Amino acid sequence: MNYALIVLIVIVAVSQGVSTALDFYIKKMTASGKKVLEQVVTVKEASDALYSQANKLLDLTGAEKKSWATDQLLKQKPQLTKEVATGMIQKSYDDAQKEKAMPEKEDETAQPIGFVQAEDDVKND
Repeated sequence: MNYALIVLIVIVAVSQGVSTALDFYIKKMTASGKKVLEQVVTVKEASDALYSQANKLLDLTGAEKKSWATDQLLKQKPQLTKEVATGMIQKSYDDAQKEKAMPEKEDETAQPIGFVQAEDDVKND
């Protein structure tokens, strides 16, 4: 039990050290006028995520969900035009519908559970 507590304390200490180092790095880069690296999210990833979020969180019609997701995408990526943002959200909608419509591929060699065909049954048919 004591070893588990020691390991937990070490993990918390390392995490706190990393957090402090990152805070220092960001403040130093900001103070020197340099840009801090950020994760780059493509428009496609953003539109997929926003459409998915609209489907899960909002109790709206499909048009309202698309409109909300388009507005959110324009806030995230202001360089886009409204038409492009609408098209990206529509593409995400189409992709989601396509995935729902696709039946899952079944293994051709798999047999249903409980149905074992004996060699005698095959020969008698």
